[in-house]
Amino acid sequence: MPAGRKTDPAAASVRLVAGALALSFALAAQASRVLYLARDALLCDRAQTACVNATLTYAVNERLLWLRGRVQSAPGAGTLQIMLRGSNRLGHVRYAPMEVALRGNATEIVDFRMIPDYPDVANWEIDGILFTPLPRE
Repeated sequence: MPAGRKTDPAAASVRLVAGALALSFALAAQASRVLYLARDALLCDRAQTACVNATLTYAVNERLLWLRGRVQSAPGAGTLQIMLRGSNRLGHVRYAPMEVALRGNATEIVDFRMIPDYPDVANWEIDGILFTPLPRE
């Protein structure tokens, strides 16, 4: 600052408050992101025996994984396991299995939510899908 020039304390505090507000808005926008892992996509196991037409999202702020959709095909009741993979800022890879019980009816509505165990991961992606049928009696 040049010599002989005085700083207005009111103007300095207004700049400080404006900067803090801008930073808090930027952090809030980052934290409230919703990431789409699949959007209106056909999610099937490797053998294509069980398929769900669904949207899978991750709400970063709530740490909520949410699968919404309908069963397109299934050989009967069983468990659809969607394995999710992500990494934290240090590069450590984490896995989160999403296990959804299916009755096996066509057009069955799927609405499944879960919070993964790793709060430091925000970049989840689908790593694999497996369907395990219930044993027949």
